[in-house]
Amino acid sequence: MLDSFRRLKKIILRLKGLAEVGTANVIGTAILSVFWLFIASLLGTEGYGEVSYFIAIANIASVIAFLGAGKTLTVYIAKQVKIQAPIFLISITSSLVISIVLFVILSRVEISLYVIGYVIFGLVTHDLLGLKLYKNYSKYLITQRILMVVLALAFFYLIGLQGIILGYAIAFFPYSFTLYKRFKEAKIDFSVVKSRLGFMMNIYGQDLSKILSRSIDKLIIFPIFGFAILGNYQLGFQVLMVLSILPLIVFQYVLPREAIGYSNKKLKVVTVVFSVILAILASLLSPVVFPILFPEFTEAVKIIQIMSFAIIPITVSFMYNSKFLAREKSRYVIIGSMIFLSIQISGIVILGEIYGIIGIAFSTVLGAISEAAFLTGINHLKKDDYKFGTKKSSFV
Repeated sequence: MLDSFRRLKKIILRLKGLAEVGTANVIGTAILSVFWLFIASLLGTEGYGEVSYFIAIANIASVIAFLGAGKTLTVYIAKQVKIQAPIFLISITSSLVISIVLFVILSRVEISLYVIGYVIFGLVTHDLLGLKLYKNYSKYLITQRILMVVLALAFFYLIGLQGIILGYAIAFFPYSFTLYKRFKEAKIDFSVVKSRLGFMMNIYGQDLSKILSRSIDKLIIFPIFGFAILGNYQLGFQVLMVLSILPLIVFQYVLPREAIGYSNKKLKVVTVVFSVILAILASLLSPVVFPILFPEFTEAVKIIQIMSFAIIPITVSFMYNSKFLAREKSRYVIIGSMIFLSIQISGIVILGEIYGIIGIAFSTVLGAISEAAFLTGINHLKKDDYKFGTKKSSFV
């Protein structure tokens, strides 16, 4: 009896970190989702499509400026490598350069501010994940989301659509003090980065592929199909992002653990099973709920019913990504992301022209399946080399 109690206590303690990361992501994503759904009902299809278009540009530029710093920090800080200071300096410098270039091209200060703020907040949160300071990570994420909603709505009512992005951007900046404090505590040693540059560049390529797969669709859909179709598509895509909360939580939790050799196989299996349930529920409930809440978004229901099933292969990809990244085999991750991107883009252009918005939705599902199939195949071929950790864990 006493042994059972001790085992239960041990599991609860291990689950604490997962619960903290999970709670932060659930609350943070819930806040964002409610906000964007509210904005959708406020703006209508064309206005929602327009905002989504410029947010996509800001997100792509931000990831370009970030240089793969996020997961690089998480992995190497977990391994107690003093990499923070040089990564901070390189990333902030890059964000300043990219923001200036964007302002020259677009003359939109809110997008330039968004890039700088995104990099600052990304460095802070990934630093916390690498240190396994999950409680602090939760506080930062939730407060940033709340601040973003307040500022975005306030600026929207003051200056219109442009204010939404401006409010989003400014909400990143309060966390620059934490970044400055961490930077002062660390020593700048570029040799630490130089010896790990290959891994960082692979992460960079993977991050670029991921953000392109999440954002370039907007840049393609708008000139071909217009803002109205883009608005419907973005609403469906927003639902997919909500469904992605669980695999993202698990990914962020297990990555630093796997980096030091812990096995999380059972947790990953449960996550995949749960994603199947979520996909089925979303497909069944969307025709009932969305026509009531968003009567103007007439095409969104079809998109949601199709795209919901992309969460299953997306979850599988997340699980293998954490495994490969923890073992610094990031080339497989970037190849998988490139496969997703190539299938999705070609699908939007080809299937979108033939089948319209249904073809656009299917392109995301096909891209996700292709990526998951590749990663599963690589794992099978390399199973003797890349096992799920060396330290056993009963569940997490």
